[in-house]
Amino acid sequence: MKAEGRRQKAEVLCAIANALRYPVPPPTRVECAADFFDEVAHVDPRGLEELYTTTFDLNPVATLEVGWHLWGEQYERGRFLADLRGLQETLGIDSGSELPDHLTVLLPTIAARPDDAELREKCAKAIEKMLKPLEEHGNPYRHVLRAAHSALSTQHSGLSS
Repeated sequence: MKAEGRRQKAEVLCAIANALRYPVPPPTRVECAADFFDEVAHVDPRGLEELYTTTFDLNPVATLEVGWHLWGEQYERGRFLADLRGLQETLGIDSGSELPDHLTVLLPTIAARPDDAELREKCAKAIEKMLKPLEEHGNPYRHVLRAAHSALSTQHSGLSS
């Protein structure tokens, strides 16, 4: 049961990461973020692309780069990025064109390292900061970030089951 629980939690984190990617093609429905998919069901693909861009790319308070929320442009972020890059290379996780602290890369990293409480806590803390402006403005992506935060918060507690 322990291995099955870990696998399921890893799948949830990876599915959430996919829902947070630029929406081309449109993301596959993730049940833990069903409210997001229900809310954007009427939005055409170009509208979803625009929503994504204005939410995460043009709005620094909601950028998906975890280290930026924790340290801004301070040295600590550079160290965090370097450490993540090495860890992701070891795990065979390709960040593509994203920085290693981008949530779409970091969630699969955490899924591959379910016992890394420190990394999970850093990610959860950054997501809390990302969520605040999305909650205030009723942005549909708040549902996906809430699902990510919930998965991170419950991941460790579910390991012993």
